[in-house]
Amino acid sequence: MSFLKRVIVFSAFVLTAVLGEASVAAAQDRLALVIGQGAYRVRALPTAVNDAGLIAQSLTSAGFEVVQGRDLSASDLRSLVRDFLDKVQDLEPGSTVAVYLAGHGVQLEGENYLLPVVARIERDVDVPIEGFRVSDLIRSLERSPAQARVIVADMARDYPLGSSGEPVAKGLALMESPAGFLVAFSSAPNIVAADGQGPYGAYATALAEMIRQPGLPLDEVFARTRLRTHEATNGEQIPWHTANLGNASFAFFEQAEGADRPLVREVRRIEDVPAEEAYAIAVERDTIQGYQDFLRRYPDHRLARRVTALLAARREAVVWRRTLARNTREAYWTYLRHYPNGPHAPDSRRRLARLSAPYAPPAVFDEVVYEDLPPPLPGIERVEVVEVVTVIRDVPPPRMPAYLLPRWDEDEEFVTIIRKPPPLPIMAGVLPIPMPIPVPVRARPPRYFYQPIAPRTPRGPVAIPVAAPPVFGALMGDEGPRPRRGLRPEQPRVPRQPGLAAPVEAIPIMVNPRALRDDRGIRPGEPPRSRASLPSRPIPFPQAGQPANVRPGERPDRDRGPRPDRPDPGPREVRPTAPVRDAGRSPDPRLDAGESLMRQPRPQSPRIEIERERPGRGDVGRDLRIRPEPQAPFAVRPPNTMPQPEERHPRREADLPRPRMEPRMERRDAPAFQPRPMPRMQEAPRQERAFREPPRPMPQPRMQLQQVRPVPGPSGGGRQGGGNAVRCRPGWPCGTEEVR
Repeated sequence: MSFLKRVIVFSAFVLTAVLGEASVAAAQDRLALVIGQGAYRVRALPTAVNDAGLIAQSLTSAGFEVVQGRDLSASDLRSLVRDFLDKVQDLEPGSTVAVYLAGHGVQLEGENYLLPVVARIERDVDVPIEGFRVSDLIRSLERSPAQARVIVADMARDYPLGSSGEPVAKGLALMESPAGFLVAFSSAPNIVAADGQGPYGAYATALAEMIRQPGLPLDEVFARTRLRTHEATNGEQIPWHTANLGNASFAFFEQAEGADRPLVREVRRIEDVPAEEAYAIAVERDTIQGYQDFLRRYPDHRLARRVTALLAARREAVVWRRTLARNTREAYWTYLRHYPNGPHAPDSRRRLARLSAPYAPPAVFDEVVYEDLPPPLPGIERVEVVEVVTVIRDVPPPRMPAYLLPRWDEDEEFVTIIRKPPPLPIMAGVLPIPMPIPVPVRARPPRYFYQPIAPRTPRGPVAIPVAAPPVFGALMGDEGPRPRRGLRPEQPRVPRQPGLAAPVEAIPIMVNPRALRDDRGIRPGEPPRSRASLPSRPIPFPQAGQPANVRPGERPDRDRGPRPDRPDPGPREVRPTAPVRDAGRSPDPRLDAGESLMRQPRPQSPRIEIERERPGRGDVGRDLRIRPEPQAPFAVRPPNTMPQPEERHPRREADLPRPRMEPRMERRDAPAFQPRPMPRMQEAPRQERAFREPPRPMPQPRMQLQQVRPVPGPSGGGRQGGGNAVRCRPGWPCGTEEVR
């Protein structure tokens, strides 16, 4: 009996563990950051923005919640990454994070930088000031609760730098993946990729195609992407990736139940296959050991020259990475001795200057030997780096075997979408939205789809209600898969935007200014405070097992059922959010060229009514027989106008016209204070002069001669008009008599 109890308890523990793992796997979140930079001032990129839009749509169909941005400046780029990292911290353990960066990338001293569209780089020292360092994003993601982190840098393009300063190596610098990371480049380290002529680039098209292959692990997805890009570009572009995922297992699309399992490829050795097939296997592996195996088996083949150039470039990139990790004078002197004209020779001289060491290696010093690096093949392998692109163009590659890479046109739905360019972006900061990319036929669709989010737009953070991806199978009510005749675009709900289900919606973000940031001020043992991040917006989609009442801003796979500490909340009414005013447009008018922005109509402002009579103003003269005349209402000035001050002239009081005052009768019992009528409002309006008159001079009295007065004679009489008239001279007394 006791043995039976032990068996039952043990079975219960095992069942609980299995259900716990299943619940954690079901609650795994998928979050992605997609940035497309194409409208550069120096050298614009024709396909970078379209590539980012294609990858964003592919990740949305795979169940990722995409945070996106387009043609961002330095400040907007850093703010977008900050918003993305805030959402990363809220993920569940075991989640997956994907990052796709498309634009111009520059390397300097082993660091890779994504350049903003308004960057001004004239010398090598401007790169870390203007650019965004990719390693900072990787270090931030190391502390996230995610289990698998995928970093894709589609930035290996030629960027023209200024002639001043030391030269900078082309392409991207080789990186080592931390634990739980997969880092991928669109081209091999230190090799520049050419710009595509089609609506989408070769690397983005190949990556979107391999994402749609159900049941493929991450490492194999990027290995096949390398082969497809190599085939599409005739061998001129060979992508690179390194993986350090450990025990983490992830597939973009799971295999559907009842579908045919993918055939397990037979592992073949390079020594046992023909030269063309051996070359394809070496490119798929993309390792120093694989290239050396080809040269050992076929040293005199015409493809040996191509493999030798690829091997020399890969060895130099690995040696430079080991040199940076060692960071000693002997390490940099060893690099300069083996690669005096290498792409990273200027970087070595910069590092030696910081270490206060001479540039030229001394005659005798201890060279650094890296034990984990295979030694060069004597007499076959070339150590000096040559122009790899020139060698690749001279030797065309063979066609890839079918068992390594299937035909690319088998997925007709995907081919129909990538043949036509996407529509123009709907607004600044939002990527182009192609047609809804359907879920593959043999794949199981994800549990939930989420609307992409664009935090940096003229309207602030917005949610992009993309159309739900079409699903083929019994989940849509069909007995079996639909016939694969390609997608036929239906009538778009938004003009000229077949990928949108409705216009974009503003996302209100509630921020508590009193809350502490970055968990500062938390006592030991207290849980961290919740951060204000962008809410999630699920796409309404009739899928089996999905709850119908999904609240906006809430992830549907969390907190849906009743818990013991709280009752079932039930459905809740969703209130519409308030409209958000347009923010300032981008300073560069070229970033918004050709965009059709659908703006919501602004609400009409209420009319301004002026209170003509205030309570209590006319109470004083209410009982008067003669009431004061009512004043004219105040004139409403137009907005943004200042009242002009009246111009006063220095006139004398006598020159001013006196208003005519009418007599009025007053009561004896009236209060002492009486409101006076304003004389300026009663008098006739006078014409004001446009200029200030100078002050008038004071009138001076004129000098006039006094009239002649008759001088009385002896008889006392006076004669008028006589010749003896006496006149008063100025300064003389009038009584004096002038004798002539």
